[in-house]
Amino acid sequence: MKKILLSTFLFAFGFNALSQGDGISIQVNGVGVDISGGSHSVNLYGTSPDLVGGIYEVKFKVTNTTGADQQWKITRKKVSVPSSWVDQICWPPLCYNASGDVYSTPNSGGNPAPTIVDGTHLTTDGLEAELKPRITPDVNNASYAIYRYYITDVVSGNYLDSVDLNINFTLNTAVVKPNPVITVSPNPASEMVTISLGSSDDANIRIVDGLGKQVLSTTLYNGQKSIDVSDFKTGVYIITIDGSGIKAVNKKLIIKH
Repeated sequence: MKKILLSTFLFAFGFNALSQGDGISIQVNGVGVDISGGSHSVNLYGTSPDLVGGIYEVKFKVTNTTGADQQWKITRKKVSVPSSWVDQICWPPLCYNASGDVYSTPNSGGNPAPTIVDGTHLTTDGLEAELKPRITPDVNNASYAIYRYYITDVVSGNYLDSVDLNINFTLNTAVVKPNPVITVSPNPASEMVTISLGSSDDANIRIVDGLGKQVLSTTLYNGQKSIDVSDFKTGVYIITIDGSGIKAVNKKLIIKH
């Protein structure tokens, strides 16, 4: 029973974030402070510029200053991740489709884990030692996820250092524009009439006569348009203005000759 309890404790402890002053540094995009043992947080939404083709990618540069060349692989732990999210791990020389709650990049005869040259962030093959998580969130649901990535010694299997990736995904909120302050001048009119939105927006304009017959359909650009109404018959007309994010507005126009 003591052995079982000890094994359980070691397993749980093994998935804690690590930072041991172990000669490993981790930097976001290769710049800034060492965040080994810490976390990188990002806020995303459906049309976020950081979400390219539905995928979020971040680059963690891993530098080896242990005093010797080291062969490392990456172990990914899902600390708290929605089941509908998908992820990949890129670690030289390839990218891998991660699976399960715990996943480790390969170390095999045909695909050995890279060896990081001491004092550098380069592998013995001259590749950048970049840990690149690629996350595909579920864009239909607002969610929060925490992934933990361990620098793992190939020989012992020990976790040497770690970094967390925290992603807060929110749904897009449609931007609703306030109804424009529309002016029609002069009104009554006989020759020309100017329609203004009080903004620089574009809009569609449709004018119908008292019988509901359309007499004009045009587009207003940059918030203003002048219309020749000299050929319109005397009477009452309705102007309908609508555009992107603008609720349709009707204005009365009186023509007198």
